[in-house]
Amino acid sequence: MTTKIILGPPGTGKTEYLLRKVEAQLEAGIKPDRIGYFAYTVKAANEARTRAMSRFTFLDKKDFMYFRTLHSLAFKQLGLTKDDVMKDNHYKELSELLGIKLSNTNRKMDSTGFQLQDDMFAKVIDMARVRNVTLKEQFHEMSHMEGGWMKLKYIADGIKEYKKTRKLYDFTDMIIEFSKSNNDEMIPKLDVLIIDEAQDLLPIQWKMVKKIMNKAGEIYIAGDDDQSIFKWAGANPDDLIGLQGERYILDRSHRVPAAVHKIATKLINKVQNRIPKVWVPKTRPTQYGIIPDAEGTSHGTVNHHVTRNSIYRQIDKDKGEWLVMTRDNYTLEQVADEMKTKGFYFSLHGQPSVSKKRLTAIMAWTDLCKNKKAISIDRVRTMYHYMTVKKGVAYGHKGLAQADPDKLYTYEELSVYHGLLVPSHRIWHHALDRMPAHEVTYIVSLLRRKEKLNQEPRINLSTIHGAKGGEADNVALLADLPRKADEAYYKDPDNERRVFYVGMTRTKKNLHLVRSDTDREFSEMFYA
Repeated sequence: MTTKIILGPPGTGKTEYLLRKVEAQLEAGIKPDRIGYFAYTVKAANEARTRAMSRFTFLDKKDFMYFRTLHSLAFKQLGLTKDDVMKDNHYKELSELLGIKLSNTNRKMDSTGFQLQDDMFAKVIDMARVRNVTLKEQFHEMSHMEGGWMKLKYIADGIKEYKKTRKLYDFTDMIIEFSKSNNDEMIPKLDVLIIDEAQDLLPIQWKMVKKIMNKAGEIYIAGDDDQSIFKWAGANPDDLIGLQGERYILDRSHRVPAAVHKIATKLINKVQNRIPKVWVPKTRPTQYGIIPDAEGTSHGTVNHHVTRNSIYRQIDKDKGEWLVMTRDNYTLEQVADEMKTKGFYFSLHGQPSVSKKRLTAIMAWTDLCKNKKAISIDRVRTMYHYMTVKKGVAYGHKGLAQADPDKLYTYEELSVYHGLLVPSHRIWHHALDRMPAHEVTYIVSLLRRKEKLNQEPRINLSTIHGAKGGEADNVALLADLPRKADEAYYKDPDNERRVFYVGMTRTKKNLHLVRSDTDREFSEMFYA
């Protein structure tokens, strides 16, 4: 067994490196069912499998049985079915029985294990399980927790008994059961084992990985301890730092420009416990060969802003793509509200600031009346949803029960046969009178700015944690720390340094740092 540890600083092509390894193994004659590629998300695992299949066209999906997440592997090897997994109704019933708020945070086999339950008691229980520590140990660590040990123990026992009685598993249970099983047949026998994003593995996932490693031939563990930012959820960079094996550092970034590389490196070098890495920023070819991009050129800048209004003016001026990041969701919601007020079209958590349903209704009315087009019954239903009964649409017609689902309808047909009452000359926000007034005001402002609402927004808002793995030409990073993060910073500054390092290195061209309300964090993070 040989273990190779692939350390990939931001933008150095870690996933591309791993995919080339897969292709090389297949070319060497290794059967695909002897290769394990375990990725952080289902999407990443599927992309790896799709790429391999595009190169080796005689293979299909079922041949790559071990291209999946660790949760998915545990689910498969334990022989579970969908009926064995906790669902929304189970969490609702359990919440009522215990008198706490529980939610199903793991609806897909894409779980990262980082979306913990809403209730504080449930969070403590979850954290103890994913960290592989006792409930009492976790309880004592969370000194800010309100309530007593007896209540926590009552809830933990109740959850355990509920699942045991009904023979149900949540996703954490799957990992635990796989790891403690003595069934040798459960562990896949692999010639090649690849683990991606290893810095984000939870302690219970590391336990599972090491069990698989014992039966694997060639092993590639890929990650970057500098980008380990889920410590709050149980992931610990020390697990990757302490891993024994041959270390390989991918040393050239294809994303990060020189100016950003300089300030990001200065920040991450302040971290006490890390694996030192030497890597160079994005480069450009010249007649003399390949040289690093120069700081202050079009290939990369770092800009400092005193207020958020300053960054909004910059976003308005530069019409390119933007990624705007905050440290916490509260600040993110503030930024979203401010951007709406200023008339920006953006996405928040991957969702456009104008809902698809509202946009469909507006376009349906426009096509129907202005463009004189016939529209589908589904578009009619969406349009009717925003119309008042007896004012916009006649009583009894809103459901369109008598309409032909395969037919396209003109304005005249809808007004004669299907209850449409609004004159065709009315503009959309008069016709769609049930649309909230503040949303109408916002959409009108977007249209006046000639925003293309049928396209993906050029501005993406996200927390730093939510943007991990993303990138943009222009990145705005807000330095404000929420109270809990501010307190944690002075106890464990390295964690916050890693978080802001990840934020900075999403930048492809221009980084904009926005000063925090309290200058101390800004100065320490970005100047020292």
